[in-house]
Amino acid sequence: MERPRIAVVGTGWWSANHHIPALAGYDGAELVALCDPVEPRARALAARHGVPDVFTSIDDVLSGGRVDGVVVATPHATHHALARAAIDAGVHVLVEKTMTTTAADAFDLVTAAEKAGLQLSVGYTYQYSDTASFAREAVREAIGELVQVVAEFTSGTAGMFAAAEAGDEGGDVDDVHPVTYSASLGGGQAHTQVTHVMGMVCWATGREVADVTAFTDHDGLEVDLDDVAAFRLAGGGTGVVASTGRGEHGIRHHVRYIGTEGSVEQDLLAARVVLRRADGTAVVRTPAAHHPPYPTCAPARSFADLVAGRGPNHAPGRPAAATVAFIEAMLAAASTGRVTPVAPVPPPAAPE
Repeated sequence: MERPRIAVVGTGWWSANHHIPALAGYDGAELVALCDPVEPRARALAARHGVPDVFTSIDDVLSGGRVDGVVVATPHATHHALARAAIDAGVHVLVEKTMTTTAADAFDLVTAAEKAGLQLSVGYTYQYSDTASFAREAVREAIGELVQVVAEFTSGTAGMFAAAEAGDEGGDVDDVHPVTYSASLGGGQAHTQVTHVMGMVCWATGREVADVTAFTDHDGLEVDLDDVAAFRLAGGGTGVVASTGRGEHGIRHHVRYIGTEGSVEQDLLAARVVLRRADGTAVVRTPAAHHPPYPTCAPARSFADLVAGRGPNHAPGRPAAATVAFIEAMLAAASTGRVTPVAPVPPPAAPE
């Protein structure tokens, strides 16, 4: 399959500025349709990028075998139903992070895709960076037994969450639409930001979280704004993650993996990875000149390559589902004040 036919479901600001132009300008894919209940927005983008078809329902996108893959870039709470509809139609799926807002829904997508023999990818942009695979290999092979993970994700989401609660729908197609980050649609620091860094941790280590205890602060908002959690990894090792939306004094996205024979420091924003060995030597990896540290075009283009059979799955469903399960348990732990077990991802399902 030289040029898989891809449709994008959801034409909000992220999709409008990244997924749609990435696919429209890529020789390795054919962007055949856009879908959004806000039809004028979808039509404006279709006209801009020469996309032939516009729909307001995913059922119309999936009918008639017109697509090979679907990019789901809608509010978090809508991901499961849309992705499941595509899988049921025999169509490969790239779903934006966070994959779903509940572990049960995430597990359902993973199992359904595996049974159908379909690719399921998640839009964890940091995992598509030029140095991500080096970080994963170093964590798994170069630092001995994993002892501890220390993660921080400081961002500037406070204003967006406040605007969401005020009902701000944003401006034109290129602008942020804050209302999509409201509590009812799966907003909050955990679902929008912690998911980034813990998605990387689950993917890089190849482990799930076994149990977690946590605290959150809402600062008067309906959604969480400041989160901190301590956790234990299945298979050994402990960890902490802290995330706040009060990033006005500096943004930091960082993970440190500590092992018995060395450590790995991963600066997600710069895509800079440092492997420090027990003998005092170090290996530093930075992205090549033509690779942006945060490659926003990569998820959609890599998905097209994956569907075409010419590339790997950089952000597969299983670690992403483990991340959803962690976030669900983290929020529950913060609510109850108790150490909370994290639901394990079900064993792989054989294709039917």
